[in-house]
Amino acid sequence: MAKILDLKMNKITWDDFISLLSNELRTNCSDCQKANFKGWESFTKEMESKLQILGEFENSETCISKNGYNEYHPNGTNYWSKDAPIALAFYPYHESQVRTCSACNAVFLTYAEYSGHAPQNRCRWVQPELLVLIEDL
Repeated sequence: MAKILDLKMNKITWDDFISLLSNELRTNCSDCQKANFKGWESFTKEMESKLQILGEFENSETCISKNGYNEYHPNGTNYWSKDAPIALAFYPYHESQVRTCSACNAVFLTYAEYSGHAPQNRCRWVQPELLVLIEDL
């Protein structure tokens, strides 16, 4: 009988996520090139290989059922804005995987975008000053 793999993702609390941010080396990194991922960007298999998957947010299902595909842009930013808030309870953050760069410990969020003609993998570097933790609006 074939062995079935358990593909469950590790669950990460928001507190654990925030503590990850303090481990990042605040220098440029030639491995992850984090400065190129200040907003949502497509990423290659090569880039993907440099990022370690840590898991997904513990409360993601609750946030998805509550906020659906709504984004959070109180100051007129949009999905593509490099200064858009990283609002973990909202799309696309609430359905993202948490990853870190093996070289500099930079934290990234990644997800698969399914709108359009073909799925696209997107990646964004988490800049702590843009992080917004809002559960109830």
